[in-house]
Amino acid sequence: MWPGGWLLRSASVRGGGSAVVHTGKRILIVDDARTMTNIVAQILNDANYSDVDCLYDGVSALAALRQKEYDLVITDWQMQPISGVELTKLIKADAQISQVHVILITGLHGKEDEAWLSGADGYITKPFEPRDLVQKVEDVLFTVTRLVS
Repeated sequence: MWPGGWLLRSASVRGGGSAVVHTGKRILIVDDARTMTNIVAQILNDANYSDVDCLYDGVSALAALRQKEYDLVITDWQMQPISGVELTKLIKADAQISQVHVILITGLHGKEDEAWLSGADGYITKPFEPRDLVQKVEDVLFTVTRLVS
């Protein structure tokens, strides 16, 4: 059992079937709470996402996004000095990294409109089940891939 009461199952997050390794999808997790960053990373690793990096503030995240090509940023809403919403806006406004998808995670309820207006591609409210996070990641990454290809 993880802090906050989340139960992680080491078996397939989706349940049943063979494991799919999500090669080529690079994910950056940004949260100033290291425990939450570790939880999200473990959920993604359990779901066979193998290229996952963790950072603990928006300034470092922007620098990393300019150094390495990522497909997705999962960021906490409430961080300092740059909030997740501000980070999302900065990503979407920068031509070099604007193609990166962003999912906002928050404990704040009723913020969906603000998340979409910031340019986020997805939004999830804490607490959440591991399968819900994995589904949101797959929706954002693979729906867009299918539409483009």
